[in-house]
Amino acid sequence: MYVAPRPKVADDPHFAIRLGLAVVAGFVAMAVLQPQLAPICVALPIGLIAGLRKAFNPARAIGGAVAFGIVVWLMAGIVAITRPVPMLMLLGMFLFYFLGFFVTRRTGSPFGMLVLIAAALMSIVGMKNPAMLNIFRDGFLLGCVVAAVTIPTLYLLIPARTKDLHEDAPRPAAGHHGGGALIRSVVLTALCFWLYAVLPVSDLILAIAAVFPLIFPTKHEAFAEAAERSWATILGGIIALVVLAIYGFSAHFLVLLLLMFLTGWGFGIAMMHGRLSASVYQFGLSVAAVLVATSLTTSNPELAAFQRVCLTLAGTLVASLAVAVLDRLLLTPIEHEDRHSPHPAIQRRRFEREFDV
Repeated sequence: MYVAPRPKVADDPHFAIRLGLAVVAGFVAMAVLQPQLAPICVALPIGLIAGLRKAFNPARAIGGAVAFGIVVWLMAGIVAITRPVPMLMLLGMFLFYFLGFFVTRRTGSPFGMLVLIAAALMSIVGMKNPAMLNIFRDGFLLGCVVAAVTIPTLYLLIPARTKDLHEDAPRPAAGHHGGGALIRSVVLTALCFWLYAVLPVSDLILAIAAVFPLIFPTKHEAFAEAAERSWATILGGIIALVVLAIYGFSAHFLVLLLLMFLTGWGFGIAMMHGRLSASVYQFGLSVAAVLVATSLTTSNPELAAFQRVCLTLAGTLVASLAVAVLDRLLLTPIEHEDRHSPHPAIQRRRFEREFDV
């Protein structure tokens, strides 16, 4: 498992400006293309560009978007084929959950996370509304195209100061690769039923937040991630309500773009200098952008959307607790000899600093 370090001013002083412009680009794409699932056009470029560090890396920026699009396309096809036999679909998705968790725990590779996210999203859509499966798949593919165009353009206009490429340093879990993957697969299957019950298709992008805490190798990281996602949800929801309130006084598209640029810029500054982990502000920005986009493109009230976000996080907390209990009952506690943890919050607790690699 690997979490990107906090962006550094010395490497990329204009990180926050680029992030703010990425948010603007997402809303412009949403207005021009008018996709049926507008929040995806906003959320995907934000998630991908916010995870980049140092100089522009085509393999990560463009390759990440392409890889995610391919995995989503494959999962949508598998769900469409197996959907007429629900038990076969659930069994297939369970096997993909296990594969994703096992690969992540065994190698630390981010590919396992792509498989988990795509499998979880497509299975929920397949259970909820099979007619929406192709629409949701196409929405994600369009979001990947927007990201693949937006990110290189922004790095071309606003390059990083350093010429060095960031190199990931993933580490496998300390042990229990198969057993830990099996426990998390069972919990994620149950969590998908909860998300199926509480989330409409328009807000299904929020299910990604529910998957992440389960990816971390131990209960300490899972609870830390769930807690930080909760704070990020509250922060992003408050900012979204403020943006929508101000926008209500002057409902012009340029005003909205200015507000969203300031939102992205502010969260970018917080990612570099904030007291919490950079991922808190990154996810907070995604929540704010998705809530604003959803409120502008659907008839859902803002408070109802925020309520669904809270229900999503409630399911995540319960799932994290279930993983912790099952790990304690069924697996022998084990950790790296150097007490390594991929989560910044645990790093601060154990070593009084965050790792910068």
